[in-house]
Amino acid sequence: MKLVIQNEIDLDGEMEVVEEIRDVEFVEKGGFLYLTYHNEEKERVVLKMSDTDCTMTRFSQPKSVMQFIAKEKTVTQIATPVGIQSLNVVTESYQKEDAQARIDYKLQIPQTGQTLASYHLKMKWGNF
Repeated sequence: MKLVIQNEIDLDGEMEVVEEIRDVEFVEKGGFLYLTYHNEEKERVVLKMSDTDCTMTRFSQPKSVMQFIAKEKTVTQIATPVGIQSLNVVTESYQKEDAQARIDYKLQIPQTGQTLASYHLKMKWGNF
């Protein structure tokens, strides 16, 4: 099974599009869908999805967890060149139906509310 990821990133007005196709393991359990794959850094990434939210866990050093809930703000810890930073994840929309999902979100500095980047993430999975 394959996972197709398309992420449109707006970094202060500069647009970047990242597209990836990854082998993915697909499991449904307890009302959740689990998609497990390895990113280009060879880190294991697990997406735990329901109809209302998605949690993305990247098993890096240190582990990174982002939670996406439509119209909600959550907090994540991200490793950067200057150390671990706490950032707000502001999810504008989350939609999952059939074998695809779309998440529109922003990463913001908690102290100032300044947006570092805006993301339009689309994912689809299946045998193609």
